[in-house]
Amino acid sequence: MIDPGRWSLKGRFLYITAVLLVLGNFILIGYLYMILEEGITSTAADRLALLREVAAGEVRRMEDTLHAQALALADAAPVQKGLEAGDQAALRAFLVPYENKIRHGLRAPSVEFRLARPDSPDEADPAAAMVCENHAAATGVRVEGGRPMVYAVVPVFSGTHLVGTATARVSLREALAGATLPPEYGVAVLVPEGGETLDHEAGARPQRMVMTAILGRSGQTLPPAEALSARAVARTGHIHATLMELTDSRGRHTAGVVLSYNASLLGQSKWNRINLFAWFFIGGALVLWFVLYANVARIERFFNRLKKIIISSHSNYFGERFEADHLHCLDVMHCHNEECPVYQNPSLVCYLETGSEAISPRWRDTCVFLNKYDSCKACPVYAMRRGDELTEMRNVVNTMMRLWSNFLGRVGHLMAYVLRSQEHTGQMPSLDEISDRLEEMAKLTFFSRDLQGVLNKEEVYAQLGHVFADNFALHRLLLYEVRADDGTMEVVLDRVPGQPLCRDMVLRNTEACRACRTAEDVVSFYNPVLCPHFNCDQDKDVRCCLPMVMGGKVGGVATFLAPRRDWENLRKQLPILRKYLDEAAPVLSSLRLLMLSKEQALHDPLTRCHNRRFLDEFITTFEPLADRENRTTGLLMCDIDFFKQVNDEYGHEAGDAVLKQLVAIIQATIRKTDLLVRYGGEEFLVLLQNVEPGTSETVGEKIRATVEQTALRLPGGTSIHKTISVGVAEFPQDAPGMYKAIKFADVALYEAKRSGRNRVTRFAPSMWTSEEY
Repeated sequence: MIDPGRWSLKGRFLYITAVLLVLGNFILIGYLYMILEEGITSTAADRLALLREVAAGEVRRMEDTLHAQALALADAAPVQKGLEAGDQAALRAFLVPYENKIRHGLRAPSVEFRLARPDSPDEADPAAAMVCENHAAATGVRVEGGRPMVYAVVPVFSGTHLVGTATARVSLREALAGATLPPEYGVAVLVPEGGETLDHEAGARPQRMVMTAILGRSGQTLPPAEALSARAVARTGHIHATLMELTDSRGRHTAGVVLSYNASLLGQSKWNRINLFAWFFIGGALVLWFVLYANVARIERFFNRLKKIIISSHSNYFGERFEADHLHCLDVMHCHNEECPVYQNPSLVCYLETGSEAISPRWRDTCVFLNKYDSCKACPVYAMRRGDELTEMRNVVNTMMRLWSNFLGRVGHLMAYVLRSQEHTGQMPSLDEISDRLEEMAKLTFFSRDLQGVLNKEEVYAQLGHVFADNFALHRLLLYEVRADDGTMEVVLDRVPGQPLCRDMVLRNTEACRACRTAEDVVSFYNPVLCPHFNCDQDKDVRCCLPMVMGGKVGGVATFLAPRRDWENLRKQLPILRKYLDEAAPVLSSLRLLMLSKEQALHDPLTRCHNRRFLDEFITTFEPLADRENRTTGLLMCDIDFFKQVNDEYGHEAGDAVLKQLVAIIQATIRKTDLLVRYGGEEFLVLLQNVEPGTSETVGEKIRATVEQTALRLPGGTSIHKTISVGVAEFPQDAPGMYKAIKFADVALYEAKRSGRNRVTRFAPSMWTSEEY
């Protein structure tokens, strides 16, 4: 058995090309024959479609002509009077010369006209009855006595009274006679066998049909009537035929026109062109075979050498090269400039290795001829150096080996710099390592992009937890957030709930955490006692803590447990883990600042209670909920009596101290679920959520009494007593809207001030005299 795989390159070339030539000839002939048949069929279908348009246009033109002639006949006064009077003699006397005149004008001897009254319709004209019934014209094709006829029937009116119908008809043969066809086209009429009457249902086609040729010659027998279809093209030999079905005015199939096309001349013409193309193909293939065989020996030697170079490059050794005839620029340019860098180091000249424009000049660094000649093609050294494709390829491969060596060396330094890993410095990474790192960088980029749309810190922590578990298989993970205000840490993500990894003292004081103090990685693998709070089984697991630096300080710590046997592989992934934390750190820092800004924007800076802006946002969501659940909300508008006297007598610092102590008194009196809002200068609004109707006054009285009994200390050590006035309103008992209820509480406060101050006043409708809110 022949085994070409054991042959040399030249032997396989001879064997394969011979087989390909033989198979190619058979495939080419078969393919060309298939293309020929498809082309002939497609061309025939296109030409039959064009013929269909011509034939259909002739039929439509004749229908329009008959319709116009019938309308003209119906408009004639003698016809209207004769039909109305039933005078057949007068009608014949008018119709005979009119009919001869139309036949002579249309050059259609078979044109006939009929007139019939509604009470005595023409039995041979079934369309007349439909016209009398619908009072609308009818056109179409029907079979009469075995002959297909094109007809048009119109109603005849005398004034508004229907007096009869006028019918014009002509044979289908004469209707199609106006079309002039080339000899390869043919038209035949298909009619029901034996003059079948039109009593079948609308849309049905007569079962047995007879074909009669009327125009053109197709040269061969047409396909049988049963094989013809209006939706496809039938074929018998070179004859392609299709059916154009004709209907009467009721949409019933009455006859058909068989359109045929003889494709023999078309096929012969295409076969001649295909034969010529096939001979050119065979001749060109033989010439190409000889040219390829002449170079196959050189190609074989080239591939053998290329295989050695590729194998060496896979092992990160790029010293293997093709043999090249080094040509020095001094031999071409006759230059003796000893200060030239090329003169001093000939290895810097691009053509020594490339001799090709396949390598971009920007990689050559030191080509001293580009400024003079602008391009490689204009350089005389390049012109002497370039050769055929194999020579060019040898030079390109030599240059690529040098570039790959330089590139991988630079990539190694960049990877060490980006990953902040000293162990990779100076190493030349393999392509597999570069591919893995690029994949990791791509995932890191996706992670960074996903962080851009987060709403809060919880989403960031969830993203980190997913990455640690999905990309690094670190399922036992905890994330701690450092609180800068009180120096504590809080667990924000816990994937090991049954195993507390840090003592309580670490959570209470960040100074107890080594990762927070040093801002460096803390690992138990090398030193199990490096941190006294590792709190894990050192024989089975490795504990690693990675700090997250935010704004120059440690803002969080990611700590995880990994099996001790997997630590060596995981250690190589630590630079990537740090990059994920570095990407998340600025986002977390921004979210913290955003939360702090929002907190400051919604709180009064002096008293730290809520402000009017917070009230507006709160009411937007609270009011529909309270209204839907039918809750009662109490609104207490509180104002310090004679507060201006405090500022005037003791100063504004004393006034600020009074406001702060008043806020503390009110907050201690109301529930934690109730809200305290600084509404104005010394005005405070208390919003009591979900209270019993009528109980708001009790809370207001409690606040008033507490303030009256409490001594307020001023910055100088002096104590004073102040009173407050309280206006009370309830939503929705007093007003259908929250803002209106607040206004009513303010009105009640004004009433309390007017009535003598230091009192609680409930809003009453009599207090509100304005008609509009």
